[in-house]
Amino acid sequence: MKKIFVLGLFVVAASTFAFTQANSGGAGQNTKVEQEIRRLEREWFDSYVGGDRAAFDRIVADDAVITYGNGSVGNKSQAIAEIKAPADSSYSLTGDDIQVRVYGDTAVVTGRVTEKGMFNGQNLNSQSRYTDVWVRRNGRWQVVAAQNTRLPQERPATAMSSVSPNVYDSYVGKYELAPGLIVTITQDVNRLISEVGGQRNELVRQSETQFTIPAANMKITFVRDSTGQVTHMIVNDNGREGQARRIR
Repeated sequence: MKKIFVLGLFVVAASTFAFTQANSGGAGQNTKVEQEIRRLEREWFDSYVGGDRAAFDRIVADDAVITYGNGSVGNKSQAIAEIKAPADSSYSLTGDDIQVRVYGDTAVVTGRVTEKGMFNGQNLNSQSRYTDVWVRRNGRWQVVAAQNTRLPQERPATAMSSVSPNVYDSYVGKYELAPGLIVTITQDVNRLISEVGGQRNELVRQSETQFTIPAANMKITFVRDSTGQVTHMIVNDNGREGQARRIR
């Protein structure tokens, strides 16, 4: 009986040891994959900066689908066509807040990328959130899907003191954007504030009649009639435009 008991303890101990080794081995393997994916992500960024089409072709799968910040969808051949030569020396792509999650032969990368400088004749200065999906095929990791979401760019406010306070007084009131949806505009010292359903946001002035709400990527334009009375607002919400009639 004692021999059976001791043998049982030995089997349990051996099983526990094997389980621990297997788990630690899996964790170590995932760490190696994460490091490899991070390296490949950096090489992918560098392929744009250095004009390296060969690196891009190696990293991105032929059937990859790329969704851009403006909602358009492209493929590998369209994306690689943007790489014509090494970019201007001022151009940079910098990633941060990068997280890598490994699920067997699939890895999901999320992060933020900052793009600055001249690229193909365009002066760029933007930040985006991105998600990349990597798949291991025949022992090689490649991107099969990528999606960017452009972050709203906050513009510095123009000094309100340069415009007569009476101008902003005329914007104060209630505006009906849709049945039951009322936007209230108030003035707080030298600021205009919008409130919808308890949500308050400062309007950042771009001109005497045009304002933005950077946190929501919205633009608001106040419109006057021939007598100079403010009659409504034009609200541009991420490209979708509507009118809010002044009701009070």
